[in-house]
This record gives sequence, structure tokens and C-alpha cells, in this order.
Amino acid sequence: MPLAPNRTAAQIIGRLRAAGFTVNIPAEPYRRVYSIPISRGMYFGVLDVSADKGRALRISLTWQPNNTNRKRSGASEIIGLLNCLPQYGWTN
Repeated sequence: MPLAPNRTAAQIIGRLRAAGFTVNIPAEPYRRVYSIPISRGMYFGVLDVSADKGRALRISLTWQPNNTNRKRSGASEIIGLLNCLPQYGWTN
């Protein structure tokens, strides 16, 4: 079953790609979730999308130099994280 994201999840994936992230969508879900690895420079993380309804469930992003991690759940919180994503990582 290929990934069929809803409109909001598709917008999140599009914003990640527009921001320069590499988004690797797997061919098959793991259980009921597509765990989509994302990376850009020193950032890496995972975006989880529901296999059934295509909803963006959660994101986890890590800035490698100091291993600062940000996790958000739900589409509105994921979009909020992407809105304030700094170019060169988090300081704390």
C-alpha cells in the first residue's frame, strides 16, 4: 500500500522538501505508520504519517553538533516547529 497523505501531511512533506530536506518515503509502512526519514545538513529526524488516514502524527528532529532534539505531535505543532526552524540548529 503506497503512502497517500492527506492534504496537511502532503503540505508538511512539501515544506520539508522546499526547505532542502531529503525526504525518503518507504515503500511499505511499519505496522500502521510510515516512518519517513528526513535529513538536511546537520539535521536528521523522522516524520511519522498514519498509513490508514494519511495524517501527520509526529516529528522528531535532531541537530547533530550538540544532539539537541525537538519532538512535536499533531499537524499544527509540526507546522509550528517548521515555522521556527533555525538555519543552523538550536543552541540549548
